[in-house]
Amino acid sequence: MQWFYPMTMDLVYTSVVLLPKFLDKDSGFLVNDQVKIVVEVDALQDIPVETEKTEENDCVLLKEGSSIMESIDVNGFHVFPSQVGYVRRLFEKHPDIAVDFRAKNQHVRNACMSSLLGLIQTLCKSLQELSNEDLIEADIALKYVKDAGFKVDWLEKNLDQVKEKKLKELSGLAMLQETEEKALRLKRKFEELDALAEEQKKELSATRTSLTFDDVV
Repeated sequence: MQWFYPMTMDLVYTSVVLLPKFLDKDSGFLVNDQVKIVVEVDALQDIPVETEKTEENDCVLLKEGSSIMESIDVNGFHVFPSQVGYVRRLFEKHPDIAVDFRAKNQHVRNACMSSLLGLIQTLCKSLQELSNEDLIEADIALKYVKDAGFKVDWLEKNLDQVKEKKLKELSGLAMLQETEEKALRLKRKFEELDALAEEQKKELSATRTSLTFDDVV
């Protein structure tokens, strides 16, 4: 389910279906080489939205009913206060990132910036948290922001590095699991040998027992 409202900052795919799975006859998507897409839209309330811009702090206030949502203009992108620092650092490190950005609609601009920030956040995850699905969605998000006009060659390199590290991590995990399984087998073998040695000690001790006078006569 996806909610849309004037200040929505999320236009990223919440879930994806990979093409091989989609084309798989057993997946249930294709029936007689056809697919039906059903979309259900509920309009809760149509409330006019007013915008005000203040010259003091270059803020935009969006009034929706009784709630007020504030955003701050950073290089032509309206972002939430919690995102301002990240967006400013983004433009400081990559001042030409949006020179080819084509969208003029502010909602589209907000959605593209949100996708970009979400992609960066994904790459900041630890490898343990990062799933293969995350990397697939990261590829989709990267294509989305590139098609929108963002210059993100540096981000693409970082994504490639993260994917390479993820493959290395998975390979390392497989080798570690194999080593641990070998160690477990050796441990069990050692325990068996240790138990056998104890039995042999008992037998040897019994064999070494001296005969008593009564045993002899």
